[in-house]
Amino acid sequence: MPTMQPRYYEDRYAIGRFVLDKANSLGLTRRKLVERLGFRDHLAKGHQVLSEILLIGTVPPYCTKLAVALEVDQSFLDEILYATARQQEAEWQRELAGREEPYRAAFRPHIQVQTERTIPSPIFVAALMTVERLRILRLPDEVVSVDQDQRDEIVRAAITTHYRKSSGYVPAFGRITGYILVQIAGFGWIDFGLPFDVNGEPAGPMQSIKRLPDAMLGVKRPDGRLNGLLRNVPLKVITVSDIE
Repeated sequence: MPTMQPRYYEDRYAIGRFVLDKANSLGLTRRKLVERLGFRDHLAKGHQVLSEILLIGTVPPYCTKLAVALEVDQSFLDEILYATARQQEAEWQRELAGREEPYRAAFRPHIQVQTERTIPSPIFVAALMTVERLRILRLPDEVVSVDQDQRDEIVRAAITTHYRKSSGYVPAFGRITGYILVQIAGFGWIDFGLPFDVNGEPAGPMQSIKRLPDAMLGVKRPDGRLNGLLRNVPLKVITVSDIE
């Protein structure tokens, strides 16, 4: 009878399948394997490390006895870990491709507000109001069909109106430093657009621009359940004088 049965997704990755198979062939229980890994006096920590190896597919750098514990050469274990890394990369690429298709389908040119801080503080403001609402300006649909001069006029009007109404300040992100007209959907969190200054004037050639991530609440593990709670609440413009 096997001494280590897989739990949940412990056999998802090559390293997990190998550890389970090898432990069973050696007659090792979970506790015995944890002890072999050097955690005889810290069993709880050892079980946590073993779960990380089986479920996540990574070996913590301080866990240096896995090959010895399983009675295999380190070079062979490295091949198992390499196969695991390739599987993880393939899964990540599939997940990324799955997100990209709907993003491209829904993409419309828009303006991204550039600010002095890229990480919001306090973060709960960005999480409740949503980063998109705070730092994205939506443009009318005709911006995709007009010529460059007309486009620049639309963009200039949107920027100057936003800058005036916001007093040059975005809650949680600080002072506005510029704007970017995001024109082309890229891939893998990167798009492409044209920079504009706070007066709505072109400020350089097209450049790559990172998409804005969602702010997530939580200390140890992000919790998005409250994200967008204040999405429809009118923004109160906060100026520098208000916080001094």
